[in-house]
Amino acid sequence: MARVLDWLGQFPGETWQDRWLLSGSDAVGKQWGPPGLTQSQRCRLTAGLGTMIVLRALQPSYAWLCGSRLLGVYDAYRRHNQTEVFARLRRQAEGRGGCDEYGAEALNLLTRMAIVTGKDLLELEVEDFEQYAAARRDSGRTVASLPFAYEILHAVGGLKDAPPTLRQASAPGQLTPAELVDRYQIVHREIRDVLVYYVAERAAVLDYGSLVNQAHMLAGLFWADLERHRPGISSLHLPDGVAQEWKQRARLLSDGRPRRNSHNVLLAVRSFYLDLLQWSLEDPARWSRWAAPCPISEADVRGYLKETRHRQARMQQRTRTLVPVVPRLVAAAEDRLRQAELVLAAARNTEPGQEFTVGGQRYRRTGRATSHWRPTAVFVTPLAEPETRFDAECAESNAFWTWAVIEVLRRTGARIEELLELTHLSLRQYKAPTGELVPLLQISPSKTDHERVIPADPDLVAVLARVIRRIKAPDGKVPLLSRYDGYERIFGPPLPHLFQRVSQHRLQIISPNRVRELLTELAEQADIVDVDGTPLRFTPHDFRRIFSTETVNGGLPIHIAAKVLGHLDLNTTQGYVAVYPEEVIRHYRHFVDQRRAARPSEEYREPTSAEWADFRDHFSLRKVALGTCDRPYGTPCQHEHACVRCPMLRLDIAQVPRLLEIEANTRERLGEAHRMQWLGEVTALKESLRHITEKKKQADRLQQQAELGESGTNALG
Repeated sequence: MARVLDWLGQFPGETWQDRWLLSGSDAVGKQWGPPGLTQSQRCRLTAGLGTMIVLRALQPSYAWLCGSRLLGVYDAYRRHNQTEVFARLRRQAEGRGGCDEYGAEALNLLTRMAIVTGKDLLELEVEDFEQYAAARRDSGRTVASLPFAYEILHAVGGLKDAPPTLRQASAPGQLTPAELVDRYQIVHREIRDVLVYYVAERAAVLDYGSLVNQAHMLAGLFWADLERHRPGISSLHLPDGVAQEWKQRARLLSDGRPRRNSHNVLLAVRSFYLDLLQWSLEDPARWSRWAAPCPISEADVRGYLKETRHRQARMQQRTRTLVPVVPRLVAAAEDRLRQAELVLAAARNTEPGQEFTVGGQRYRRTGRATSHWRPTAVFVTPLAEPETRFDAECAESNAFWTWAVIEVLRRTGARIEELLELTHLSLRQYKAPTGELVPLLQISPSKTDHERVIPADPDLVAVLARVIRRIKAPDGKVPLLSRYDGYERIFGPPLPHLFQRVSQHRLQIISPNRVRELLTELAEQADIVDVDGTPLRFTPHDFRRIFSTETVNGGLPIHIAAKVLGHLDLNTTQGYVAVYPEEVIRHYRHFVDQRRAARPSEEYREPTSAEWADFRDHFSLRKVALGTCDRPYGTPCQHEHACVRCPMLRLDIAQVPRLLEIEANTRERLGEAHRMQWLGEVTALKESLRHITEKKKQADRLQQQAELGESGTNALG
């Protein structure tokens, strides 16, 4: 340390920190210090500099600390500074499941922040974390452990009055109407004030995401664009030439491509002018000076309906394209999950460096048996692709959540926001008049702010039960997490969300972007393509359209489907339903010949209480000897009540003995038919035995689900 002091003493300054900065060493990283040093001299100087850092005499920058390897300095700093706080931080990291490497990196991160800022740990602020993140990104390094460090510091009493997570602290909140308009730097202050007032008025009837779009169209695409091309413009009364030029620009993007939502921009501006005109009649003293002829004529927006029809046609064509390949996607998700579970189980039972086989493919678990680096990671390398290495735990997690997302979306038709807002409290039970418990799924208000409850079939209950069992904490409870709504830019209350997973040693709710990435990855891996070889991709909303198409085409009345989907307008549901030409003809003729003359308006009315009760309780009318008939609502039996052969029969496990009796009787009859040479009867009985075998396999699957707690209402706990 004496050598360091002698060297720094050559520079003027009141403190050693001033002399350090004047030396220029803080900006050169590993090349710091006096020139011409030998390796031995640099080692001595480095040791002395580390001592001065521990004594808090020097505060090097993040860039210097990240570029210089000061072995042992961080541990020494923690031994001599705030030892009690660092001990509590270490216990917090261990209690939250932080592995040796991850917890150590979080402690090193907080140590760097204390060294650079010169603050005590409990005095660190959110801004310090933001500065650290910016410095790390500038140096090309990751900040993966930063959220974990934030949380353990908050848990020991630091970051007072700050949110409990870095995500909540750094998430952008809602902007005021004035802030939304001021993003576009409107020059004319009075017109800027008019826009602010108008946006504030619209805020009462719009959600935040729509309000942001409204401000963007009026302030950004309309008036700011006019000011750029017509400097000095100061009146809403636009000359015809100026209005025409703006409408041409509004129809194009900056790169010259057509703007798909140009009619939305024109409609927003038209509504703005017409609203100002109405206000001028109601309050002339304030608004008469702003009333002006609307530059958007009815002819300008007449193409909106045509554009809407074209957009609807594109969506329906996309749905028709995706419906046939959904079974392939579902099968790929199931196969991928099954393979990932087998690989993970085998890898955990294999020592690092050893090989194992799963499904005929050889793998090697990487690492050394004596290595303590990342003890919780299970890295695996396929021997056929030695350059490829993956984390088996991460692969299994991705496969599971991809499968769960697909199953819930395709069985409920929920929006992506509604899916991610599902909680343990969303599962409910309804006791029918027959005494049967019917599982229900409660969908929280989302786009339309209307809550709805839909019946949950046993397969959906099995999926949700598997999700719940996976996310439960050791105490048997689902952890409480706050979800950030990126559309509304707000955090919800802590709730037991179902779609939560461990990421970077922290429980987090899966984001909408991550859901889209998982679906895209699966479609690419499954090589799902169109008939012309074009790769097909699935989005979460595709499953909503597919669900509505299949339910309505399967016989569910469209006004009931609208309630299940949460649509306020039947036209919206009709736009979702992609029917095929033969179905259009059949439904149209049926509608014209039998219904239109008799009750022209009944098809578009609200369902009555009796109809809701009939729809809710119709399952009780499907009870048969062997179980429950799951044929679509309102349809007759098309299989002459040959339940053993019917794919719609869901076998009751308690009726397996009855099924075995039917099998034995059928085999006796088959023997008799062989003896009597009743060849037609032989063929029929063999077909029955084939279906009985399928029903026995179904019974085995149901029995396995029951043993795992994945079926029936028992899973709701």
